[in-house]
Amino acid sequence: MTALFDKRVEEAIRFIWFDTLSGRREEALALLREAANTGDGDAFYFLGRCYMGKSYVDPAVGLPEDRTFAFECFDMSLSLESAVGMFGTMHIEGYEPPRGTFVHPPYHSKKELWDTVLQKADEGQIFCKFLIANAYYYCDAADFLDITPQSVGSKKYKRFQYEWAAAAVRLYEECAACGLGLAIPNLIDIFCSGRYGTPIQLGKANQYKHLGADMGIGACERMVGNEYRDNGLLSKAVELYERALSHQDSYAYYCLGKLYTFHGALPLDLNKALAYLKKGHALFPEDSGFCNLLGEIYFRGGQGISCDYEQAFALLQKAYLNGSTWGSDMLGTCYLKGLGTAPDAGMAQTLFELHPKRKLAAEGLKKLSF
Repeated sequence: MTALFDKRVEEAIRFIWFDTLSGRREEALALLREAANTGDGDAFYFLGRCYMGKSYVDPAVGLPEDRTFAFECFDMSLSLESAVGMFGTMHIEGYEPPRGTFVHPPYHSKKELWDTVLQKADEGQIFCKFLIANAYYYCDAADFLDITPQSVGSKKYKRFQYEWAAAAVRLYEECAACGLGLAIPNLIDIFCSGRYGTPIQLGKANQYKHLGADMGIGACERMVGNEYRDNGLLSKAVELYERALSHQDSYAYYCLGKLYTFHGALPLDLNKALAYLKKGHALFPEDSGFCNLLGEIYFRGGQGISCDYEQAFALLQKAYLNGSTWGSDMLGTCYLKGLGTAPDAGMAQTLFELHPKRKLAAEGLKKLSF
C-alpha cells in the first residue's frame, strides 16, 4: 500500500481495515487521535469512519457505532482541508457539512475533489481506490463529474452506469488482492446481480465468498456455511457459522437456529434453536426471519417448551406486516381459534388463502366453509 497519508494514518488504516483480526484496534485509534491532534484532516476522516457502523468498518474490529462523534470528526476533517474527508463524506446519509458545503478551500468543485482522490488512487493508495470504486458502484461518480440523464441523454447515461460498474469491479478486485476485505461484499453483489448490465459471474462470486471467509469476514463465512449446508456438509456448515459469530456476523444466529428447528437439516433441538434465535432477535427485532422461526417454536411448542400463543401471534404478525407470508397458516390459525388474539374469521381466511395447500391452511379453510 503506497503511503500517501501521514505514516500514523497509514498504520491505523492497515490495522483497522486490512489486518482486521490483528487485535490492534486501540493502537490504531491512538495513532489516529495523535495525528488528528496535530491538525491532520485525513486522520479526522478515518477516525470518524471508525464509528460509522458495519458498512464502514468490519464488525470483527469491535468498534461501537457513534454517528454523533463520527460527524464531529468529519466536520474537523473538512475544516482542515482534507480532500479525502470531503470526498468520503459527500454521500453519507444524514451528514450535514460545516458551512453548508462539502467543498472547502483550497478546492473549489466536486470535480477537483474527484481528481485529487483519483490521483491518489492511481498512485497506489488502496483505500482511495476503494473510495473511487464505491463512487462508481453507487453511481456517485455522476455527482462528482456532473453527469445526469438530462445532460447526456438516458441511453448514454446507462452506458456510463455500465462502465462505472465495470470500473468498480476492476478497482474492488485490486483492493481485495491487497487485503482490503471491505471491498468483497460489493464485488460479490456485482457478480451475482449483473449490475447495470455487467455479466453475471457466479463462479467469480463464489471465489470471492471463499476468499472473504479465508480473510475472516463474518458475512462471507456465513455464505460459505450456507453452501456447505446446501451440499449436506453440516459439520462444516456449523463450523463456518460459529466462526461467523466469532467475527460479529449476527445473522449467523439465524442460520444456526434454523438448523435445529422444525424441518431443519440437523436433528430437532428446540432449546438450542431457541437460544440462537432469541440472541439474534434481540439484535434484529424487526427481522422477519427471526420473527417467523421464533413464532413457529412458540406456536407449536415441544421438547419442554410450552406453547405461548401471545408471543407466537405477536412475532408472526410482525413478520406478516413486514411483508413475509411464510407463517401465514399459523397466523391464520391464531385468528381462527382466537389464540393470542381476538377471533377474526375474515382475517383467518385471507391468511389461509395465501398458501391454501398447507395442512393448517387447508384445515382452516375447510372449517370456515361450513
